[in-house]
Amino acid sequence: MNYLRRFVSSLGRYELVAFVTGFALMAFELIAARLLAPSVGSSTYVWTSVIGSMIAALALGYAFGGWLADKRVAIQDIAYLLVLGAIAMAASLVTYDSVLLLITGVFVDARVAGVVAALVLFMPTSFLLGIVSPYLARLRVKSVATAGRSVASLSAFNSFGGIMGTFVTGFVFFSFIGSRESLALLIVALLACSWLFLPRIRTSARAVATGVILLVVVMELAPFNRASAINIDTPTSHYRVQTGTYRGKNVTVLVTGPSGIQSGVFANGSRDLVFPYTQAMAEVVAEAPKKDRIAMLGGGVFTLPEYLAKAYPESQIDVVEIDPQLEQIAKNHFGYTAPANVHAIAEDARTFARSALQKYDVILIDVFNEQTTPFSVSTREFTQELKNIIQPGGVIAVNIIGSLGKNCAPLFSSLHASYRSAFTERRLIPVGDPAFEQRQNIIGVYANSSLDWLKDHRAWNDVPLSSAIELTDNFAPTDALAQTCATPTQ
Repeated sequence: MNYLRRFVSSLGRYELVAFVTGFALMAFELIAARLLAPSVGSSTYVWTSVIGSMIAALALGYAFGGWLADKRVAIQDIAYLLVLGAIAMAASLVTYDSVLLLITGVFVDARVAGVVAALVLFMPTSFLLGIVSPYLARLRVKSVATAGRSVASLSAFNSFGGIMGTFVTGFVFFSFIGSRESLALLIVALLACSWLFLPRIRTSARAVATGVILLVVVMELAPFNRASAINIDTPTSHYRVQTGTYRGKNVTVLVTGPSGIQSGVFANGSRDLVFPYTQAMAEVVAEAPKKDRIAMLGGGVFTLPEYLAKAYPESQIDVVEIDPQLEQIAKNHFGYTAPANVHAIAEDARTFARSALQKYDVILIDVFNEQTTPFSVSTREFTQELKNIIQPGGVIAVNIIGSLGKNCAPLFSSLHASYRSAFTERRLIPVGDPAFEQRQNIIGVYANSSLDWLKDHRAWNDVPLSSAIELTDNFAPTDALAQTCATPTQ
C-alpha cells in the first residue's frame, strides 16, 4: 500500500485519474457497441449512434465541469464524480437487457433505436466522466505561469489512457473475457481511483457505497442471473449461442445480431444442413463441372465446409473467416470436427480475394454483418478481384438477401450489378418466394463460361437493374440500402 501511494504521489494523482478516465471512456465506447449488437445490430449506424451520443455527453460534461469547478473548487468532488460514474456504469450493466428490449419494441428503425439506446444507457456515464477533466484542470493549475504545462499534462495522460483503453479492450479484454466482465473491471477501476482523494473523509459511508456497488456487479455477473443463451466476445464480434426451433426441429444457432443468425446445427446431432440457402449453395457445388479446389468466404460455424468436405473428400476446401476464434467456437458449441481437407484461413475476405495466389474452381461467398453485406465485399472492385482467382470455367455462388419489392430492389439489384460487371453469365436462385417479391435469401451464381449445367428449375437468368446503384470502393451505401430493405412497405 505504501509503495502504491509513493508511486501515485510521484506520478500525480490528477494525472493518474486523467489516465483512468480516458481508459474507461474509450473502453466503455467499445463495450457499448458490443452490448447493443444482439438487440440493435452492429452496423455503421450503431457505431455512429454510440460515438455521436458519447461525444455529445462529453461536451456537456466538459461545459458543466468547468462551471462547477469554478464554483466549488472542492477536491472531494473528484471522488464523488468517480463513484457516480461507477454507479452509472453499473446501472448500464444491470438494465441494458430490459432497456434494449423496450427500445427495440418501440423503434423499428435501427438508427433511431441506436441513438435512443445510446442516450439512455451510455450518456450518463460519459457526462459524469466528462465533468472530471475540467475539474482536474482547475485543481491542477496553481499559477498562470504553469497553466499550459498543467493542462497539457492532464490532456496527455487522458489521451494516453484512451489509447490504452482502446487497445487493451479490443485486443485483450474481448479475447479473454466478455463485454459484461470488461465493464465490471472498469467499475472497479473507477471505484479504486475514488479512494485516492481524501480517503479518511466519510470513510464508513464511502466503504459501504463501494461495497454495495461491487455486490450489485458481482450478483449481476453470477451465472444464475443470466439466461440460458451463451454470450461470447472475440476481438472481431459478439456472438450468442442459443437453442430454439426451426421448421419444427430443435436447433442450436449462432446469433450475431437482432436478426442475424449466422449458422446452426440440429440439436439431435445430425450434420445435415439446416438452412435452405446453405442447401441451395451445396446443390450448386454438386452440379459444378469441377470442384477440386473450393474457397468459402465466410465460414460461420463451418457447417457447409464440413458437409462439402465429407461429400467430396478429394476436394481441398479453404475457409476464409476473419475471426480466428470462430472455428474453436464451432468445435466447442456446434460439434464441429475439422475434416483433413478443410483449411481455415484467418483473413478478411476482401484482402484474401486481392492477394490469393491459388485459383479456385468454386468460390462460395456468405459474408454478412448480421443481414447486411459489408461494403468492402459488395463493390465492383471486389468482383474484379474475384475474377482473378477463379479458374477458367469456374463458378461463384454468393448468398444475397433481398427481393424485387419496392424497398429491397435497390439493394438486390445493386449487388447483382456488381457481379454482372465482372461475370458474363448469371443465374439467380430464390430460396423462398419464386417470384422474388418477398425478402429472402437469393443465391447468385456467376461465371465467365456457360452455366447451362445448372439444373435448378427456380433459377432466373437475370433481373431488372433499373434501381441499381453502382457500388464502388469510393461509394457503397450498403447499410442505408439494407436499412431500407428491412423497413416494411407501408
